[in-house]
Amino acid sequence: MPGLLVVDDTPIVRSTVRNVIERAGITFDPLLEACNGDEAVACARRSAPDVVLMDIRMPGMDGLEAAAIIRAEHPETRIVFFTAYGEFAYVQRALKLGAVDYLLKPLRPAALGDLLARLAAEIATADPHAARPPRVEPAAPTRNDPVARAVAYIQRNYKSASISLGEVAEASHLSPSHLAHRFRKEVGTGYQHYVTGLRIGAARSLLVTSDLSIPEIAEEVGYPNLTNFYRLFQRETGMTPAAFRRGPPRPAAG
Repeated sequence: MPGLLVVDDTPIVRSTVRNVIERAGITFDPLLEACNGDEAVACARRSAPDVVLMDIRMPGMDGLEAAAIIRAEHPETRIVFFTAYGEFAYVQRALKLGAVDYLLKPLRPAALGDLLARLAAEIATADPHAARPPRVEPAAPTRNDPVARAVAYIQRNYKSASISLGEVAEASHLSPSHLAHRFRKEVGTGYQHYVTGLRIGAARSLLVTSDLSIPEIAEEVGYPNLTNFYRLFQRETGMTPAAFRRGPPRPAAG
C-alpha cells in the first residue's frame, strides 16, 4: 500500500494530517513524519514514500531544496506543498519542480482529505501491487476492479470536454448510479469533483510552465467554455487564472 511522508516543522500540522487520514479512512503505510528538509531527504532515502506532503519554508534545508533532491532520486514520488497565503512565488517554483499540487495554510481538512484520497486512488491504479483500503473480503487485482478501471480511464481522458459519468461507467462495466456510489465510497470524493481537480491541477501547471494563453489552457484541460473555466478555477484556487500566472504583486520601489 502507498507510503506517505509528512514534513513540517510545526507538530500541529503533522497531527492535523494524521487526524484527516484517520477520519477519512485512507490507508497509508508507512505513515512517516519529518520536521525539516534534511530529515525529509534522509527519510525518503530509507523508505521511498509514494507521497510527500511538505512545507515550503522550514529551518535549515527548505522544502523546495528537499523536493529537488527527492524528485531526482525518486522521480515517481508525488510531492504536495503546504504554503502560506502570499508565498506564491514559492508555489510557482514548486510546480516547476514537478509538485503535483499545493495546499494553503491553515489547512482545510476537507481539501486535504480530497487530495489524499485522489492520490491514493491514482497510486493504487498505477501500481497493481498497491493494496486498496482494507475490506472484509480481499480486493480483486486492480485490472479487475471497476473503480480502479474508472480512475485509470478518467486519468487518460479527463482533458476531453465530452467525458461523462455515463462514458466512464460504460468503460468500467457498471451502471452510472452504481459507479457514482462506489466511486465516492472508495475514492473518497465524487466523480465530478475528481475530474475537476485533475483539470484545474493541470491548468495550474500549464499557467506556470507554458506560454499558452488562458483560453488555450482552458481548451487543453477540457473546458471549451471559458466562463466555466474561470468560475471553476477561481472556486478551486481562490484566484483568477491571470492572477495565478502573475503571482504575487511586486512591492513598490521605495
